Amino acid sequence: MAAAMTKSGRAADSRAVATRRLLIDAGERLFAGHGVDGVSVRQLGIAIGAANPNVVNYHFGGKPGLVQAIVQHRLPAIDARRKALLDRIERRDGVNDLSELLDALYRPFLEQTDQNGRHSYVAFLWGLYRSDQMDLRLELSAAYPATNALVAGIRRAVPAMSAQDFERRFGVATAMIAAALANIDHRCRADGEAERRFADVIAMVEAAFRAPIAPILNEREET
Repeated sequence: MAAAMTKSGRAADSRAVATRRLLIDAGERLFAGHGVDGVSVRQLGIAIGAANPNVVNYHFGGKPGLVQAIVQHRLPAIDARRKALLDRIERRDGVNDLSELLDALYRPFLEQTDQNGRHSYVAFLWGLYRSDQMDLRLELSAAYPATNALVAGIRRAVPAMSAQDFERRFGVATAMIAAALANIDHRCRADGEAERRFADVIAMVEAAFRAPIAPILNEREET
């Protein structure tokens, strides 16, 4: 009897793991396309063919828990790759080179693709920005030291600006990278074309970080 219960329990655990993975994949895809606010828990359940309309709440406690599960699914490998790239930069004494730091931060997005060959994770992150839900990602930052080190290095390498302006530039950078990789997904077929387009967008992101901060005009100056 105990053996049968163990077997049943393992089967149930296996189904739960499979369901969670299906929800993570569906959430990444749907949040990328519609933002977090544009997707309901019911739509997520339908996307995986679940009979239970509360399947997201059951496994993750709601959409915020699913968002963080997506991050925790993707970021360990991305952070490990960033560490390898950062170690190479440090060996070359390039820690003040903004272009190299940006390449190391964003190159794992170029290298990551889903089962359909799409750059799904950066599109998901842009979905978080559009829904003003990036705090759900930032709450997990302490677990990813290489990512934090690269962001800190970029902060030191750009002209002085407030934390708010720096965060705003990061939003712009994410939008540029996401748009470039979406373009690569739809248009790049020739060998080397994706790398050339990625190099172009890194140069544009560097320019965006270095651009002077525009002054805030008051009503009198605007008129």
